[in-house]
Amino acid sequence: MKNILFPTDFSPNAHNALNFAVEIARKINGNLILFHAYSVQLIDPNMPAEIYLSAYQEEEKSAKESLEELSKKIIGLNKDDTGKSLFTTEAIVTQGLVVDEVLSIVNDYKIDLVVMGTHGSGGITELILGSNTASIIEKSLMPVLAIPQNAVYNGISNIVYAYDDIQSGLPSFHRLLEFAQIYDSEITLLHIIESNSNTVEINKTEFQKIKNAVSYDKIRLELVKEEDILEGINDYVNSHSIDVLAMSIRRRTLLDKIFNRSLTKKMAYHTKIPLLALHV
Repeated sequence: MKNILFPTDFSPNAHNALNFAVEIARKINGNLILFHAYSVQLIDPNMPAEIYLSAYQEEEKSAKESLEELSKKIIGLNKDDTGKSLFTTEAIVTQGLVVDEVLSIVNDYKIDLVVMGTHGSGGITELILGSNTASIIEKSLMPVLAIPQNAVYNGISNIVYAYDDIQSGLPSFHRLLEFAQIYDSEITLLHIIESNSNTVEINKTEFQKIKNAVSYDKIRLELVKEEDILEGINDYVNSHSIDVLAMSIRRRTLLDKIFNRSLTKKMAYHTKIPLLALHV
């Protein structure tokens, strides 16, 4: 892992997420790319071209100045005890739709991890759905670390990987392993077994295969019986010390099951825990 992308809209939520991006960059001695995409809405189609161009130029200038200020703020965090820089930084401003521009940067700059803030203060469904973060999570082939607005960085010692099918989630698990090794984190594979399912032995067998196949000792399995998947994850998160909740993104995975439920039903899943979305 080398290149970290930090898209920002300069909001307090984004500023909080920057703490995570900086600390990860320090840990891996990586390259942190600060990024902002701007656009100017054409309100009046009869607006003179020179006025429209001026508005774009002002937006671009403002974005570059804001990113420059952001770069200055992290200079002091980019030093070890000897004064040597721990990571490199770049600042990029583009014009266009946020999601499209982020995906383009991910591809062009060979990004390994996207770190960005979220705007939801409620449950995990409200926290992600309907936001730019949601679209980037859905479309980016690289891992996305979504930081809730109240999350506090205290290192990443404990990661819970909530999965639906242990076999289909293996590709994303290997990406999770790469992330966990940065911090030498404990990984808990969490599976919620619904009442009408009897998959305990299958999960235990497949988990043992995983342990035998990887040279990483800090992996454990938790099987929890619960009527509702979301409530099962919620209860586990609330009763354990967890730094990151990881899930895989692909058709008919656990994350899909949660997000595809009716939004009319209140989702009681309040969290301050970052979500690491991993594509299979």
